[in-house]
Amino acid sequence: MTAILDHIGLNVSDLELSLNFYCTHFGFSEQKRFKASDSQDGLLGLTGVNAQIAFLENDVVRLELKEYSSPPNTNVHSSSSIHDTGLIHLCFQVEDIDDWYSKLSDDIEFISPPLYVDSGSKIANLHDPDGNIIELIERP
Repeated sequence: MTAILDHIGLNVSDLELSLNFYCTHFGFSEQKRFKASDSQDGLLGLTGVNAQIAFLENDVVRLELKEYSSPPNTNVHSSSSIHDTGLIHLCFQVEDIDDWYSKLSDDIEFISPPLYVDSGSKIANLHDPDGNIIELIERP
């Protein structure tokens, strides 16, 4: 058996802000938007789920963005750390990372400028509007 990655889900604090971020800067387009159904309670093991969900796509990745209005989320972090346990970052492969850095750095605060790593790749890290780490990589 083989499993194929279908999409990546991110909980967001502001759906419109996150949609704008991923569509404007990373070439995603919104494919569909809907309210969470009553089945979300059972699927998620929560009670009283009220959320807006949007699916975004680019040529290779689908993102599911979910903004909860209830139940309240009490486990909110101002940003993630690269050494946290769990899903730690999304990585987008780009051509000419220096150009990406130059174009995005006016609007987005980067964690690091593009730097070479031992593999010969060049990497830069930044945060999305909710503090999730986005890695840009230019492979040799």
